[in-house]
Amino acid sequence: MDYFKSQDKLGETQNIEKCIEQIYNDIFSENSNFKLNEKTKTFKTYQSHPFLNLILNYSSTPPYLDGETSKCDEIFADYIVKVSKHTNEATTLKVLKFVFLFRECLNDLYKDKVKDNLDAHFSEITNGEDAPDISNDFVTDYLETENEKYGFNKEDAIDLTQNFCQWLYDNNFTCSKLSLINNNY
Repeated sequence: MDYFKSQDKLGETQNIEKCIEQIYNDIFSENSNFKLNEKTKTFKTYQSHPFLNLILNYSSTPPYLDGETSKCDEIFADYIVKVSKHTNEATTLKVLKFVFLFRECLNDLYKDKVKDNLDAHFSEITNGEDAPDISNDFVTDYLETENEKYGFNKEDAIDLTQNFCQWLYDNNFTCSKLSLINNNY
């Protein structure tokens, strides 16, 4: 979590529910241009959204998670809560939006892998092993960093993705380790 140790990110978010409500309102507003799958669009309040509700639950009762049996939603919620304990509200909001969008992209890209369970998202029923595999598609295609459609420039998106995937690896939720390839020879 060294990424979050810079002075502009340090702090502790006192009210994670306020952050969740703010992100929900931003993502689900009528003027929103976020790419949301059809199932996600059905949730009318942040309290009814299973992933956002999971974050609320974890903020009061942190879970014990196991790399093989824990589902992506559980892992992602745990990450957000842990980050919120070390970052100011602005950084927590950014991370919350980032992880929510990462989850949406994961569920969209892997929707064919849950054909047997049409009522569930990939992130609700699958562990985190394959999550880092979407990183390039997420940063280059989904976020549309050139026009900062979702509020992330390319550098922020890369930094957040690397940090998140490194945390997944460090905590044994995946065996995949991201590496940077420098094309500046």
